[in-house]
Amino acid sequence: MRALRWLTGEASVLPAIKDAGAINQLVPFLSREREAAAGPEAQLEALHALYNICKFNKRVHLEVAATAGIVQHLCRFALESSPALSQQQQQQQQQPAVLDPLTGAAAAEARRAAVRGFVVPMLIGMASTSSSTRAKLWACSGLDIFLQLLGEEDSQMQVGLLRALDTWLLEDHARVEHRLVAPQAVGQLVELFATACRQRDMATMPQMLDSLKLMLSRSSKLSVAMATGGLVPPLLEPLASPPGGGAPILRARLLEILRVLYEHHPRPKEFIMKFRIQDVLRRLLESEGRGEDAVKLEAQKLLNAFHINVLL
Repeated sequence: MRALRWLTGEASVLPAIKDAGAINQLVPFLSREREAAAGPEAQLEALHALYNICKFNKRVHLEVAATAGIVQHLCRFALESSPALSQQQQQQQQQPAVLDPLTGAAAAEARRAAVRGFVVPMLIGMASTSSSTRAKLWACSGLDIFLQLLGEEDSQMQVGLLRALDTWLLEDHARVEHRLVAPQAVGQLVELFATACRQRDMATMPQMLDSLKLMLSRSSKLSVAMATGGLVPPLLEPLASPPGGGAPILRARLLEILRVLYEHHPRPKEFIMKFRIQDVLRRLLESEGRGEDAVKLEAQKLLNAFHINVLL
C-alpha cells in the first residue's frame, strides 16, 4: 500500500493508476472492517493515495471516488478526527502522559492531523462537483459537517469551506438556505466572522468576506437571519476604530456587506437606528486619509441610502 501511495505522488503515472481502477480498489480500505483487517496504517496510506489521485484531477476523480462510496467514509473521518472529540476521548481514557512521540496520545494526534489534512480538502472539492455527489454529501450530513469544520479548521481551510458552502447554496438553494438560517448554523457563522474581525488576518479575511457577501446576496433569508443573529456588531468594530480597522480593502468589503444586510432587511429604519451605523459612517468619512477613495465611496453611498430611508 505504501508503494502505491508513493506512485500516486508521481504525476506522470497517475493517469495509468486511475485507469487501472485504483480508486475503486482503494475506497473499500477506508471502511472500519478493512481497518480492523489491514490495520490503521494501511488505511491511512490508502486515504493518502486517494487524496493524491483526486488532487490530480479534482472534478473527474472526486466523482469517481464518490460513486465508489467514499463520501460516507470522508464524513465519518471528519467527525472522528474532531479536536473536541479527540480531547474528550483522552480525558475518558485518563492515560498518563506518553514520552515516546511515536506511541500513545502523540501518535493518535499525528494520525488525526494527517487524516484531517486529506479529508477536508476532498470534502471541499466535492461541493463543486455534480448534484449527485452533493446529494451523497447531504445524505451523510455533509452540510452540518462543513459548519462544524468552520469552527475547527485554520483560516486557509475556512476560506475553502466558505466557498464550498456558497457553491452549494447556489446549486441547491432551497434546501441549503433552509439549513443555513437555522439558529445553530447562524450562530456558527456569526462566531466565525466575529473571530475573523477580531484577528483581521489580511491573508484570508478578504476572501472570507467575499464569500460571505456572495452568500448574503444569494439569500435574503440568510441575510436577515445573520443581521438579526449578531453579525452587525463584529462588522462595525473594525470600522469604528480606524486606522486599526485594517487595510482599506478590508474596510471597503465590510461596508459592502453592511449594504447587503441593509438592503435585505425587512425593517431598514430599525436596522439603521439599532446599530447607530450612521455615526460610524460619519466618523469613518472624517478619518479616512488619502488613497482610500474606495472606502469613502462605499461609506458615502451607504450613508446616502440611509438618509433617503430616514426621510421617507
